[in-house]
Amino acid sequence: MKSFFFPPRNLRDELLDLDEASYQEVQDSLQDVATVNRYLGGYRVLLQHIEPILRSHKTSRPFRVMDAATGSADQPVELVKLARRIGVPIHITAIDINAKMLKLAREEVACYPEIQLMQCDILSLPFRENAFDLVVNSLSLHHFSWDKAVTILRTIYKAGRLGIVVNDLHRSRVAHVVIFILTRIFTRNRLTRYDAPVSVMNAFTPKEFCDLAQQAKIHPYEIHRHFPYRIALLGRKT
Repeated sequence: MKSFFFPPRNLRDELLDLDEASYQEVQDSLQDVATVNRYLGGYRVLLQHIEPILRSHKTSRPFRVMDAATGSADQPVELVKLARRIGVPIHITAIDINAKMLKLAREEVACYPEIQLMQCDILSLPFRENAFDLVVNSLSLHHFSWDKAVTILRTIYKAGRLGIVVNDLHRSRVAHVVIFILTRIFTRNRLTRYDAPVSVMNAFTPKEFCDLAQQAKIHPYEIHRHFPYRIALLGRKT
């Protein structure tokens, strides 16, 4: 029964990763992603775990964050909004390898000078160890193979002085069916209709996140499950 509800991972390419769609089609799909994040917990999970860390920042210098594989930079925007609300200065370096994504992100961050965009590869970061106070990674780890996911976690953990917060999906047949139905009802974008269900089945389970963290030598770490079918990995440094 467990294997039925949580089947083995079968990594498949998502259309957004192939970078073959038009700019407008990608923009529309990323708006769909932002809507899902707003109503199905994508922002809430990230902000819930980062807020206490931000509140503990008592110096006048900006709290330094790297958002690894930022996509349209919607997650950093929500993080800046939180920092502004609680009165904590912040600077976010949002990186992505995809030039089309960064073009879209520039429109997203136009009113948020706290966010700096940079094109670079998450698998080969050009930053020194502990270059940032915190590194976050949202809804991108499931795009990678197991070995690359381990490399990413190890790399971003080294870059964060306090540690990392990873926010991603939880693989499940139930989640797959739900997102399949929702994307048929609420969008006609072919990228969203294909990628959203594929993303769910590409994702890791909580047990797999534990194994990934251990292989990446992250210690101590915490795994948190969130409704609906979200996972947060917190890797702290002592």
